[in-house]
Amino acid sequence: MSALSLLALFAVVFAALGLVGALVVGGAARVLRSLAPAERAGSPAVHAAAVLAPPLVAFVGCIALAFPAPFSAACHCAAHGLHHPHLCLRHPDFAQPLAAPAALLVATWLALTAPRVIRVLREAVTAARLARAIRKLPASHIAGVPIRTADCGAPSAFTVGALLPVIVIDRGLLGTLNEEARQAIAHHEAGHAARRDTLTLLALRLAAALFPMPGARQLIDAWRDAAERACDAHAASQLGDPGAVAAALVAVERERWASGALDVVPPVLALGAPAGAALEQRVHALLDAGEGEDKTPPRLGNDTVAVGAGALAAALLAAVWPGDLVHHAVETLLGWLVH
Repeated sequence: MSALSLLALFAVVFAALGLVGALVVGGAARVLRSLAPAERAGSPAVHAAAVLAPPLVAFVGCIALAFPAPFSAACHCAAHGLHHPHLCLRHPDFAQPLAAPAALLVATWLALTAPRVIRVLREAVTAARLARAIRKLPASHIAGVPIRTADCGAPSAFTVGALLPVIVIDRGLLGTLNEEARQAIAHHEAGHAARRDTLTLLALRLAAALFPMPGARQLIDAWRDAAERACDAHAASQLGDPGAVAAALVAVERERWASGALDVVPPVLALGAPAGAALEQRVHALLDAGEGEDKTPPRLGNDTVAVGAGALAAALLAAVWPGDLVHHAVETLLGWLVH
């Protein structure tokens, strides 16, 4: 029972740090948007970090609490006395008095966030089933990129599947595009697959469900826009012609207008080439890049992995320094709250 009490306390700390982090990040994002309401741009990893910050900050904080002064032989509890509760892995019995309030707080947090999390998980299951069905279709290749063609009900091309992404292009759309446009769309979708953007989208949605954040949808949309531009840049580097990619985006949008399918939404947790309202900005970004001198191909690393690696490094630092300081401050605050 003492171990469960300690686990409940750490869950409370995790939830509290995450919720506070969500409020801070969401509030800061709103202020920045009001001060500089410019078009979305920048690194996709930066936008992903904003949404993933709450759970990652909570993770780093819990690591600092769980391992105070890990390289010291002295007992942390003995050094600070018993004038406040202790969150100590060596002495889980000290957490016993706080078991009931901690369990109640964790249950409340989970009850409030469970519907949102369940909705995202259902969408993930739907996307996985769709990816599985598409993967069974015969594969063909465009410029070396494996794709599937299907009747999607609208002129579209998208990548779906969090762990094993698969690319599908609408059969009708493929028949209207010239060879250069086909290659541009295929390379764009290959960028999504290489970056595992569908996995990052799932991680962002789950983070926002667990820790409700002001403006979370806008932050995720900003990441989407940045990811689409990164894949546009990848396609341009593969073709060696940003103008050809811009022309392909315009061709896809023209087909969407002609078919009257502008209101057709893409499958859940999928990313694709259609530009929609961001068409003008993406075309300008491609043409501006074509006029620049920097022809370095964009990196196709996964944003969630990149942000997670940074959080892991921060957690290791927090466990070494100033882990004891953070640990003791939280314990002291708990003491004030329960006495």
